[in-house]
Amino acid sequence: MKKILTLLLFCTFQIIFSQNVFKSQKQIYLAQYYSCQKQYQKALDHYLEAININPKNPSSDVYLQASAIAFRVKDNITAKKLLTQSITNQLAPLDFIRGFKNLKTYQDSEEMKEVLARYDDLENQYFRELKNPKAYMEIQSLIAKDQLIREEENIFQELANKVDSLNIIKLKELTIKNGWEPRAWVLLWHHRGSFKENDHVWDFFIPFLQKEIEKGNVSKNFFVDFEEFNASKGNRQAPAIYDLCGIGRISMNQTYNDIKNLDKRRKSVGLPPLYFGHFLYGMELPKDYEYNPENLLSDLINL
Repeated sequence: MKKILTLLLFCTFQIIFSQNVFKSQKQIYLAQYYSCQKQYQKALDHYLEAININPKNPSSDVYLQASAIAFRVKDNITAKKLLTQSITNQLAPLDFIRGFKNLKTYQDSEEMKEVLARYDDLENQYFRELKNPKAYMEIQSLIAKDQLIREEENIFQELANKVDSLNIIKLKELTIKNGWEPRAWVLLWHHRGSFKENDHVWDFFIPFLQKEIEKGNVSKNFFVDFEEFNASKGNRQAPAIYDLCGIGRISMNQTYNDIKNLDKRRKSVGLPPLYFGHFLYGMELPKDYEYNPENLLSDLINL
């Protein structure tokens, strides 16, 4: 369970929220669609548009996937640029790049060798270009403390509540001063048990983040995992509202509430139709779910 949580948190940390987040994400969905259709140039064009709209929105694995597609269409210059940006924009770990499945074929290319040889310099460039290095480091310090107490069960039980309470007070101060730092998500997640209750945490963070969502600075689906956890709290059989695959629904019963309106709810928080997961990964669809596959491209465009 701890390994699964660590992996999910790692993936979450890769998601950097900034202006025009949703417009950028729509382009990523379209890139995934065309890639699955083996229309690789179209897929690459949409990945590049997503990055052009907001270089800080795509996660590092999106950059690497786009790089692999650029190699596939023999645009090695673009492939090298995307590899470089995966580090300078998203700090993709060296081992993550080396082990990325779709790049294995191109590991011996001159472009990939050059980028990996420069990894330390590119990593330093990431830190030099941080908009607010001090705020970033303060948040990283809180996260380090948060993770340290969770490494040992006996220490965790004794100190977790105290550390989480102190961290969230400090996080609120930093957020008021510097704005929302995406990597702070894990600190907020530890307060999911009181989500939507009247306390100092959510009385501040819900309206603050809702305003950031409206401005396009934060993903529209930011609260989905919190909503799912809250809906299932105390009832492991409670049906899902939006999504079964997020951290808010681990080990929960695999059913949906009001499945006929599921895709409408998903669209309201910026998620594509549930069918998209089946289209990309062969995900099994619920028995009562109805969808016309011919509408998928149009639904992604009009999300």
